[in-house]
Amino acid sequence: MRGSIIRAIAYGDVAAADVLRITQINPNSYQLRRQNPDLWTIDEISQLATALGHETNTLKPIRQLTLLLQLLPNSKQKEVHQRAQLTRRKLLVRQANCNNWKVWELQQIADVL
Repeated sequence: MRGSIIRAIAYGDVAAADVLRITQINPNSYQLRRQNPDLWTIDEISQLATALGHETNTLKPIRQLTLLLQLLPNSKQKEVHQRAQLTRRKLLVRQANCNNWKVWELQQIADVL
């Protein structure tokens, strides 16, 4: 879903003014996100998805990911932590605010699982 939202923005399916209004980011932040799509936060993607009529159910597990990772067997947890370079401190930060997840971390977690 993230990819389809970013493509819609890149191809001009959504006007820049609409993106700014929906996400409430400033024009400079918008330009930075266009140059580096990894900067889009989970909340911004969720807001855009809702505005474009996409389902946002796939984002719910990301909000609870740190708790879900704790349910894994210890060996799998260790593998996930090593692969995504996650420390306890990073997990606490991401648990407090899911927007702190990095795209590459989520990709590494998905690869392990």
